[in-house]
Amino acid sequence: MIITQANEGTKRIRVVSSLKRASVALLLLAFALLFFALAPTYANASVINVKTASSSADVQVNQVNHSIQIQDGGLVIINDTLELAGENGVLLQNFSLGFPFEYGFNLDYCFAYNASDPNALLKVELDVGLGGRIGFYGVNVIFPDSGVNIGNGGSYNLTVVFVFSNLVSPETETSFNVTFPLYPSLTQNASLCSVTVLLPRDATYEDSSFYEKGLDFNITMLDSFQYEPAWLTFSMPANTFPLINVNEIEREIKLDQWGGIHLSDSYHITNKGYDIGSIRVILPKGASDVSARDEVGPISVILQKGNAAATNATITFRAALEKDEAGKLTVTYSLPWKKYVNQYNWCDYNLTFTFFEQFNWTIRKLTVSITLPEGAEFQSSKSVDPQSIEKSVFQETLAFAFFNVTPLHDLNFNLAYGYLVFWASFRPTLWMGVLVIVVCAIALLWRVPKPPSVPIVPVPPEDLRSFVEAYEGKTGILLELESMEQQLRKGRIPRRRYKVRKKMLEGRLSTLSRDLTNLREKIRTAGPRYADIMRQIEMAETMLEGVETDIRRVEARYRRGEISKGAYSKLLEDYYRRRGRAKTTIDGVLLRLREEIR
Repeated sequence: MIITQANEGTKRIRVVSSLKRASVALLLLAFALLFFALAPTYANASVINVKTASSSADVQVNQVNHSIQIQDGGLVIINDTLELAGENGVLLQNFSLGFPFEYGFNLDYCFAYNASDPNALLKVELDVGLGGRIGFYGVNVIFPDSGVNIGNGGSYNLTVVFVFSNLVSPETETSFNVTFPLYPSLTQNASLCSVTVLLPRDATYEDSSFYEKGLDFNITMLDSFQYEPAWLTFSMPANTFPLINVNEIEREIKLDQWGGIHLSDSYHITNKGYDIGSIRVILPKGASDVSARDEVGPISVILQKGNAAATNATITFRAALEKDEAGKLTVTYSLPWKKYVNQYNWCDYNLTFTFFEQFNWTIRKLTVSITLPEGAEFQSSKSVDPQSIEKSVFQETLAFAFFNVTPLHDLNFNLAYGYLVFWASFRPTLWMGVLVIVVCAIALLWRVPKPPSVPIVPVPPEDLRSFVEAYEGKTGILLELESMEQQLRKGRIPRRRYKVRKKMLEGRLSTLSRDLTNLREKIRTAGPRYADIMRQIEMAETMLEGVETDIRRVEARYRRGEISKGAYSKLLEDYYRRRGRAKTTIDGVLLRLREEIR
């Protein structure tokens, strides 16, 4: 038994050894295949001189130019131009920088570009933090997929622009305070930092938080993660530095088929400074027929020629806007067609314009509607596609919307549409056609021979008197018959007497009806007026007969229990009202005839 167990144990050990040798062989084969597959990659890597993708943490900042510009409308524009360098093999993919977090709520716009090519904008990610440190607002500039090679002693100049609003506040009517980050916040040290503060034109420097440092902000070493908010006060001549928040601007552009461009700009603003009595806006070059109005009516506009591309318009408010007071105004004007619209062939047109002209504020919401001429059809837009296209029977209106628009945004657009020339004469032709139809109809009616006038035959007074007396007799007999029926139902007269009396009254009623028919025909032929009188009586009689029939029917239904007492009362009330109107009509006609008899 022991040998058997030993032999079996020996067999198990050999089997395991065999399996281990097989696994080792497979692993060696796999490593060999992997080596041959990766060999070209290693070879290429050695040829590239071991370039390594890198972020801003691995980059050296040789120099920073930190420029703070305070514009007339109160915007603060910070321009950071950085000279970046790195060791051999650094391939820069992104770069981060920022400022103290408290300014993040005032940031309206940020963009970056290669300092040597301002038109080549780079992608910027906002509010990404800064190196994992608390208290900073960071932005991350993303370079193209190929990255930027700054090794081998090379460098790269990067420019990042920040646009802030509501950093300027009034101290007095002529003194203002502005706060801003004195230095950029970087994730590494910078060898040199040069700071420049540019005040508005006609401004006078008064004081600052860094007065003891003098006005030379250059430092030979800028530490990483700088956190130094600063303030500065300056003065301006009175009424030359309005501070306003532009909540919304609504622009309507209408192109008509007669070669006109008509604009309407509606401003929704809030005054953030001391009282202001006017506002200056810039209109496109060639603006004419300029007018302005507020919610009450027209207000004053004074035009001044600006630069070659615009016209200044000073609009005076009806009453000065106090601090934190909101106001609305609308400016309307026209523009020359040939300056903004080009025609390429017989049906293709192009509108080259801007969504809004030069301005010094941040427009929180800008909506623009473009109404094409009647019959025109939108084709394309090279700048931005419209958010919606509203189509009516003959016209199309394009709608655009933008948010937090600053003076540094590119608002130019190029819009193509198709338009057939004959549409320009569409409405004149339509109105002329309507006018021709109306004139022809009038001429046709004028030439149609008039029907001969119906001779008016005087009605003898005896006929009118006979008609009135016969009608009154008929009405009396009907009332007597109705009274007899009520007495019979109540048992006040015998049935035999009722039958005899009824037969006699019906005979007299038949005679009166025949006489009334003859008299009615004689009176009707006397003229249109008498024919209308007879028609009124006939219509009233027809209504009266129908009402009497309805009354009898509803009374029978109520007696049979087919309708409730409430419905019965309501129906009777309606029938009695209709019967009263019919009797009133008949009484009015008879009264007019009696007056003629006299």
